Amino acid sequence: MKGRLKQRQQDILKMLITSTVPLNIDTLKEKLGKSERTIRYDINELKEVCGSCGVSIKYKTKTGFYIPTEQKTRCSQLFDEETGSDEPEVAGNTDEMRIRELYFYFLVRKRDTIAEQIAGDFYFSRSTLIRMIGKFNEKFDGMIHLTSYRTGGYELGGDEFAIRHVGMEYLAECFKGSYTPEDWYLFMPETAKSSIDLNTLMIISNQIKKINARYNVWLSNSSFINLLSYCIIRTLRLRRFRELAGSSGESGEVSYSGYAADLLKVPDYVKASESVRELEYMRKILSENEILVSDRRIDEESLRGSIQKIMDNLAERHEKFESVYDGKRLEKDLFDHLKNALCFLISREENDEENYIVVHEVKDNYPEFYEEARSCAAILEEDFHVRFNETEICYIGIYLYKNCRIKERKKKKVLLVCATGKGLSHLLSIRVENTFPGIQVMGQRSPFQLSNLMDEKEIDFIISTIPIKTINIPVVKISRILSTEDIKRIQEFLDYGNLVDEIPLGEQANASFSSKADPFQIEQDGRPDISLNSMVASATTISKLILTLLEYTSKFPEDCRMEQDALLGLIIHMSMAIPRWFQNDTSDTEEDIEQYAAIARKQGSIFEIMEKFFTLVESSLLITIPVKERIAFFLYII
Repeated sequence: MKGRLKQRQQDILKMLITSTVPLNIDTLKEKLGKSERTIRYDINELKEVCGSCGVSIKYKTKTGFYIPTEQKTRCSQLFDEETGSDEPEVAGNTDEMRIRELYFYFLVRKRDTIAEQIAGDFYFSRSTLIRMIGKFNEKFDGMIHLTSYRTGGYELGGDEFAIRHVGMEYLAECFKGSYTPEDWYLFMPETAKSSIDLNTLMIISNQIKKINARYNVWLSNSSFINLLSYCIIRTLRLRRFRELAGSSGESGEVSYSGYAADLLKVPDYVKASESVRELEYMRKILSENEILVSDRRIDEESLRGSIQKIMDNLAERHEKFESVYDGKRLEKDLFDHLKNALCFLISREENDEENYIVVHEVKDNYPEFYEEARSCAAILEEDFHVRFNETEICYIGIYLYKNCRIKERKKKKVLLVCATGKGLSHLLSIRVENTFPGIQVMGQRSPFQLSNLMDEKEIDFIISTIPIKTINIPVVKISRILSTEDIKRIQEFLDYGNLVDEIPLGEQANASFSSKADPFQIEQDGRPDISLNSMVASATTISKLILTLLEYTSKFPEDCRMEQDALLGLIIHMSMAIPRWFQNDTSDTEEDIEQYAAIARKQGSIFEIMEKFFTLVESSLLITIPVKERIAFFLYII
């Protein structure tokens, strides 16, 4: 094997040796930052090289690639020979990942499990398993541990709250920077996905939001993610041990009311008694995340009077106040924020910790708004006899910045990223610019083109329909259709920038936008050479093309069936590609042809079906579909 592998292929082989679960293409793409075509090419090369040395790289349907457990030792030796390392390099820093996978594996097990089965499920040897169990118990200092029974099986044991807390931390780290149930489910560990589905995640998320709205509770995005993660882990534990909720006979079942007690009913179909222990656990989580529901109530008329003083003070400082601030929105934001914040400030201790992320961001980058906020806070301190800490002053500064009209003069420069960087991203580009007058779309890219990104200084942030990770540019993840939730998410980023995960967001903070009545210029562009007959004929043809495409995709093998939103994206792409097909484009490059040939080799069954579709379309419309246009279809499909 010596000298036959590229560095990237060595990296793939190392991941396959050390992984406790099969690795799918998406995981390898994310870790290596390469295209699917490149990854598949490398794996095929690895299969040939490893096969000549007696090692198999196998594929498990809908799961991914793996090396059989019994062959990993041999493969590790070959890897060390290839890299020339004296020490087994494949050991790597994967222990943390293995410990996490072991945690979720045992979290949902209903009975103790023998070592042989565990090793088989994790695709590594029994000796490696015993070593990892030792590391697992060391990591958590005995608070949680994997216990061996006389039967030879292992089970997760220890303090129940510690078990849940570890799971909450793991999930919150996975969910960080994501905002929708679809994203959360995508980033969950595979061992957890087997015990909870997307619908359950949506139910838990929606019920927490409803309870927050009922109690007028105000959370930062990071606090919400932590609470969501705890509720998910709690649900998994209650499904495994229904008796945990009210066992031990400590106090029996007691009926409670209040915010924490209502959270015990999330999701509402988990039949768990409201024990003292469960309530205590939930209150600990709320306290850790500074999620406080105060019994105090601020007199709303007094608060409105103080806010009016603030508005008058701002008007004195700015000769043309209404041209500087959106007064009505600012007044509403301050009221929604302060009716909660003042309750907490009155009940908190003097040495309450500051949110230094918020403080440094505002004071360093928006000093003029910080100074303005200090004068506003001084009015509130006098009226309510309370001290505003730096964090709360900065929150006021953020709302001042959010509602400042002057900042809107400079448009935010945005790059759009979708699977192909073609049809769908052009559609989104038009919708985004029509919806947000303050955004200028600088271009569209596929994820494979990000390596050749224009100067990063020209881009304020990226809007993407797929999960991507960049080093220096913020990414706002949306769906393929720019839903209402997507619009709110983009608006929040425009309002709060990098602080979107740190500041409390109001339940009623709706996006503000002005859409054009004719976003795609139908009235302007559709008039020339138009008649009823031609419109009917065109609409009929396009409808038949869409129905034919749906019919052909329904014939794909079961393991290649497309998800609903991917299919919608494909239909939109085809609808926008049709005008290009009539331009007789013959600019296909050798690289395009080579890539298409690779698709034919690797995706034989799908390729054959789509070739029949393309042939049918070409003969019906009397056009030729360029190779690069055909490749775009496969990027949506595979």
